[in-house]
Formats: sequence, C-alpha cells, structure tokens
Amino acid sequence: MSAGKHAVLPNERVVHLGALRDAVDARRELACGLIERRGVTWVSVVRVGGSGRLVEVGCDYVRAAWWFTWSDGRPIAPVRNVEGVVAVLVRELAGGR
Repeated sequence: MSAGKHAVLPNERVVHLGALRDAVDARRELACGLIERRGVTWVSVVRVGGSGRLVEVGCDYVRAAWWFTWSDGRPIAPVRNVEGVVAVLVRELAGGR
C-alpha cells in the first residue's frame, strides 16, 4: 500500500470492496463475505455448489489509483471495473483464469 504524496484513507478501500461484494452478491453462482484479518479488509468469494475453494480479493492504492488485487497483491483491475473483476472471479472459480 503506497500512496506517495497522497494520503490513503482505509475507508476508501472498504467502500470499493463493498461495491465488489454487492456485485458478487448479485450473481447466483457466487457467494461472498467482507472479512477483516489483521486490520486488512478482504472480499472472500466461493462458487455456490463448487469445490469449496475460495479466493480473496483485496484493494490497494497502486500506480496513483485504487485497484482490486489478489490476496498475494497481484493486480486484477482498477476499481472502476467491478463487473470485469466479477467475470475474472467467475472464471477463476470455474477452474482457470
């Protein structure tokens, strides 16, 4: 999490993750929850009726913008592309990126 000259407010992260949670909740094939671990908020996502495998999505301020990220920090997409991230999650939980 690097903000450079700009202050990064933790509540911005939660707002973006809440939008992702809402978009995932709108999909019948996915279920999710907003979780907090060691002071960091994540969206934990599973495929309904799937293998029980889950993925966790975070949100970090990278390259002067907010991005959704995998739990290991790899970027998925900018936060303005919520539907694109949901599509990536559907593919990931179906077995491949």
